Amino acid sequence: MSKIENKILTDLVHEKIKAMIDDGILHPGDKINKAGLAETLGVSQTPINEALSRLSGEKFVEQRRHQGYFIRAFSDEELCSLFEVRGGLESIATRLCAENARDDQIREIASCFDVFDLPFRDEWYADYVRADKIFHELIVVCSGNAVIFEIARTQGYLIKSNQKGLARPPAETLPEHREIIAALLARDAARAQELTVLHHLRSRDVFKETLLRKNS
Repeated sequence: MSKIENKILTDLVHEKIKAMIDDGILHPGDKINKAGLAETLGVSQTPINEALSRLSGEKFVEQRRHQGYFIRAFSDEELCSLFEVRGGLESIATRLCAENARDDQIREIASCFDVFDLPFRDEWYADYVRADKIFHELIVVCSGNAVIFEIARTQGYLIKSNQKGLARPPAETLPEHREIIAALLARDAARAQELTVLHHLRSRDVFKETLLRKNS
């Protein structure tokens, strides 16, 4: 197999493992069974090793001496920082969506939460988690800003910040999502940006309050 083919395979394995982390198939603190992972993905351990080395550098996994690789568990302090980053980057992305996205893109974003309502039903939770991920991913993509997209792709802050699931219950975040959507549909760029900052900083505050309780 050529070096190019090896690189492509490693890239595919790398993205698949990230997706398994994002989907909750691999959990924080789990030890990675490289042989089992290779069998699941239908590859040899060579691309698994190369992908894990990359993921270690990107802080998705950690290598412990004489123990192997583990899915990295992010601290509350790190999650605070991740949501602050999201507030900054995604608020600009949302503003750019309002300014530049096509009407069909805005409609796609706006449709993410159509099937949900309040009072929220427990059986909707898993679907809401998926809708939340799609909503925020679409904002980044539809912003049209290649730098923001590349930061999201390479740093994986969306995946990392969602490690513990939703920071706040849908009863809180659904109305906020709908406010952001209303601003996008109205092409009110400043309002969309402001609402997105507040949305993420409120989630940041959940982890910030946990830290304050631990340190008090």
